[in-house]
Amino acid sequence: MPMDECRSCFVIFLLLIAIVECKKIDGWPMSASGTVQTNWTGTWYGATEAYPKGTLGNGWNVTFEIGPYPMVDNNCTMWRSIFKENGTIKLTKDNRFCREHGPDDLYIYDGSSGVKVAVQWIHNMLVSSFKYNGVFAVATMRMRGDILEEEILITGDNPAIKDVMVSVRTHSIHLKTMRRMSMSNKTISNSCKKNKDTRSKKRG
Repeated sequence: MPMDECRSCFVIFLLLIAIVECKKIDGWPMSASGTVQTNWTGTWYGATEAYPKGTLGNGWNVTFEIGPYPMVDNNCTMWRSIFKENGTIKLTKDNRFCREHGPDDLYIYDGSSGVKVAVQWIHNMLVSSFKYNGVFAVATMRMRGDILEEEILITGDNPAIKDVMVSVRTHSIHLKTMRRMSMSNKTISNSCKKNKDTRSKKRG
């Protein structure tokens, strides 16, 4: 085999290794069908719905920026959202999606309060639950095809009584439906490189 052809085959082989390695270290979940690797990294844009009618936030537009998945311990990535109504900023959430000790120790760092809200992967959904000012909230985020969706259910936080079923009233449901505006290949490549460098240092 000519030298040039050998060199070309070797380059292609190295590229395939790099692609496989990046896929292996990508922490985003598989699709609902289990056949496609999802990728949440990028800038998303969409609208919010809030029910019942008149609930704060209904009709706001949202821009949501997500950084590369945090693949190593004590590492965070961008998780920033800006809400607008008629072009006016109504709310900014400068949060971070973080990994602390191990792949299952995940949390959202609230940039305004400094509070850590635990999150976990259940199947292909990112789920969190928390209490605040007398209410209980459960937030679920997932990808359906090329759409990123979030649903937040807010209920009352009535005290539990042993062996008694306690009814709680649902206050509101908040929905976000977003499509990707852009995805930085450079950012993703840098993420792969950083994670490779980190693993190399650990081996050393």
